Amino acid sequence: MKVRIGGLLAAFVIFLLFLIAYLPASQVINRINLPANIKIYGISGTIWNGRAQQIEVNQLPVQNVDWSINPLALFIGRLNIDVRAGNARDAQAISFAGPISTRIFSEQNLQLSNFELYLPVDTVLARVPLPLPVNASGRFKATIAQLDYNERCNTLEGQGSWLNATVAGTKGPIDFGSYTAQLGCTEGNFAIEVSEPNKLGLSMQAEVNALFNQFSVAGQFKPDDTLPEEVHQAARLFGQPNNQGYTTFEL
Repeated sequence: MKVRIGGLLAAFVIFLLFLIAYLPASQVINRINLPANIKIYGISGTIWNGRAQQIEVNQLPVQNVDWSINPLALFIGRLNIDVRAGNARDAQAISFAGPISTRIFSEQNLQLSNFELYLPVDTVLARVPLPLPVNASGRFKATIAQLDYNERCNTLEGQGSWLNATVAGTKGPIDFGSYTAQLGCTEGNFAIEVSEPNKLGLSMQAEVNALFNQFSVAGQFKPDDTLPEEVHQAARLFGQPNNQGYTTFEL
């Protein structure tokens, strides 16, 4: 009798493990009350290794999101996910890849390492209140070596770039070269610093608050003589250059 009960218990445990291992991702995610600004479509696979055809965050679409969850990390109260989304070769797509870690009972805590992100420039500029309209193309790339976020930016080491920087001119596209920025934290805010050399002679410091709803930008620029005259004319809309030829700006 004891052997029979033990066998039934063992079979029940195996059944539970099998059920958990193959738990459909759609059955879990569709029962979660997601924030109003997040929508998920086309869920497939298991909760441990799954895919979403599209995820929208603040109306920004991300295609083909694949994830893999490490179940062992759950025993120490963390959710460790390897995620890959979009197509890094598609200049018009948002894409990212790398490991993400958060506390199970604190979604405000987020850690990234060796994480790579691509954003289309026109998508980003459409959300930034610029003093004059700019029709730009290319992609922003961020390579994050380390990020520790817990309702504030605690640690951030990384680099950002503007790849294939191009702005539409009256006589065709204008090549603005390449730009790099250092990423870090300043008093809990996210900090971005751009330094020369570059074709715009641009140096800039920007800060974004931890909630991503406030930002400040300050810097100066001095367009290279090789850039078309229309660029120099547009630069004058930001004000008069100082005695060193630089025009300062704040946003």
